[in-house]
Amino acid sequence: MLRNIADDKVGGILISDTGMRRVHHPYDGGADVFLTTSEERDRMRDRHADWLSRHPSGL
Repeated sequence: MLRNIADDKVGGILISDTGMRRVHHPYDGGADVFLTTSEERDRMRDRHADWLSRHPSGL
């Protein structure tokens, strides 16, 4: 499934925990991740800093 998303063969896929508290939205060229708290977001950002855009806007 993730390969098909990366190859832009399928879209609109959301992956979530069973409580819909965390959502991962992969798409060709990246992904959006929605987390429960700003602290959790900051831990994820710090842990995976090499995944983030190098563009000054962060996008």
